[in-house]
Amino acid sequence: MSRGLIVLDPGHGACGNQYPIMPGTYEGTQNFRLAVHLKAELEARGFEVCLTRNQVEDDPSLEQRGRMAGERGAILFLSLHSNAPGSATPPERYSLVRGSEAYYSLADEERNAQLARALNQAVVQTMHTEDRGVKTRSYPDQPGVDYYGVLRHSAASGCKTALLIEHGFHTNPDDAAFLSNEDCLARLAAAEADVLDRML
Repeated sequence: MSRGLIVLDPGHGACGNQYPIMPGTYEGTQNFRLAVHLKAELEARGFEVCLTRNQVEDDPSLEQRGRMAGERGAILFLSLHSNAPGSATPPERYSLVRGSEAYYSLADEERNAQLARALNQAVVQTMHTEDRGVKTRSYPDQPGVDYYGVLRHSAASGCKTALLIEHGFHTNPDDAAFLSNEDCLARLAAAEADVLDRML
């Protein structure tokens, strides 16, 4: 018997956000590869899993990604990303910024914060990167409304357990080296699956 459905959202499309120090390597492709590993790990633990991108080339809208969770009765929506510094970061520091952080939906803050914290800690420990914490982000001038479209649409569709993880910075040499290595992605997936196995 299934322990419930988890929707995994590999962020972006295949060629979304090229790694600056690794031409030809893209956040969108590495997110997809991580999702494939994580799907297998979760299925081995008794969960049903579907991806918002069935092929690496797929790139559905943010609304389509988020709404899939509620429409299919998912117990969790998890969006997989890696990060890049904002435009305010000085050029000399751009490649030095690293670390994992997790955003969680405001729709169920107490539950989501606990899950986000545990997942982010697993990512930090597995990647040996910095801990940038767990956070929420509201839509401008709309307190209580999630800024990130995938979280907003997941919660609105009925799946309020919705998280987005920034797995390190693909602009940082150490984080990028980890995220471009298939064995490392497999280890990361296993660590995240262990957390979900324990907490869902």
